Amino acid sequence: MNPFNAIRSLIATALMLAFSFGASASTFEKLSERGLNPKSVVEMPIDGLVAYEAQNGKVFFMTSDGRYVFSGGTVADVWNGSVLETGDDIRISSNTIPLENMEIDFDMLGALEVGNGDKVVHIITDPACPACKKLADQLPEFTDEYTFKILALPALGEISQELSRRIACETDRDAAAKALLNGTANQLPAPENCNLDAYNQALLVADYIRVREVPFLIGPNDIVNRGLPKDLGGWLEEASSFLPAPKRVSETQTSPLAGTTSARDEETQGPDNLNTRLRNALN
Repeated sequence: MNPFNAIRSLIATALMLAFSFGASASTFEKLSERGLNPKSVVEMPIDGLVAYEAQNGKVFFMTSDGRYVFSGGTVADVWNGSVLETGDDIRISSNTIPLENMEIDFDMLGALEVGNGDKVVHIITDPACPACKKLADQLPEFTDEYTFKILALPALGEISQELSRRIACETDRDAAAKALLNGTANQLPAPENCNLDAYNQALLVADYIRVREVPFLIGPNDIVNRGLPKDLGGWLEEASSFLPAPKRVSETQTSPLAGTTSARDEETQGPDNLNTRLRNALN
């Protein structure tokens, strides 16, 4: 193939993928028509790319949310602390959010707790969302096996904001959880002199991890489900299954961050630490 034609083909393919909503069979057919034969195509959760120059002058590229770092043919998932070398690595990375690795604690964000099971599922929901109410109606069936930590945040405008604030400001958290599940958050007292720091921080976290639709679920094995699962029980089982341990950056000799001065120091001292960034954003 003529190199200029190959370049044009790749550009056309990139544009096509940018406007597609997944790697469907038709996507593979169009790739084949352009002389490309990928083993797998995974839609990556990437909004933008920035160039980062370390203090020692080393330059690499990263996604605007800081998750993926590209350098010298190596791609690292910073949130997981892993390198992406295979299609399975990429698939797992693009469909998981490692809250523990990221030091995101839903309890510190004012989460409601439903259930007393050993397996923890994190949920971001909207008290005015019909699909979220359908999810809430199903949760009691699984409370013996699972504990659900739920953030009630607004996604549908002013009504959602009012109801979410009522839930956030209710000091009786069991009553708040019951109101959320029953769809009676409008009967909770209106907020008065309420400290909304945790609520505001939760809003920042939701934006940071790219919550674009609700309900938004993160399973015990970090797998994400965006929207109402068609089969909640089946998804919970899948989201509790074993996933291969990611290949850590420290175990390789091709880390994009290798050689950058104070990369770890910057992370732990403040500027790149998620909790610090969130606190700074609130001030």
